[in-house]
Amino acid sequence: MSYVPINRPVQVAANLNATSFEDADINLFELFVTVMGGTKPGRIEGRTFRRCRLQGPAILLLAGGVELESCNLGDSGGDIRNLLLQPLGDFSLGTIPMRNCRFDNCEFFNVGFTGSQAVLDMLAGVSPGARA
Repeated sequence: MSYVPINRPVQVAANLNATSFEDADINLFELFVTVMGGTKPGRIEGRTFRRCRLQGPAILLLAGGVELESCNLGDSGGDIRNLLLQPLGDFSLGTIPMRNCRFDNCEFFNVGFTGSQAVLDMLAGVSPGARA
């Protein structure tokens, strides 16, 4: 499956506590703050995003179980590596951690990505059906 551009009016997600989002526009920082408002762990986990626009500014830390299927990761200036950040230590402070989330045909705006070396290598290859 290949990426199909989203062509619809802005549609802000009504409930950021939902576990599934379709055709929604989501500010990633607002999503993170909403999730963190409860007693949940310090990450966004177990969410599905279909045909969503996800907006930063944000750096997503892609942990285990994250799937990207036919997504537009954003304006890379012609080199996908411009969207990737490599941690120099054991963890990445100031990021939005995500685990066991699926993104189908989504668009990312003003978002960078980080994770393990395997995740960065996978993203640098930009293979459809990527799995972190």
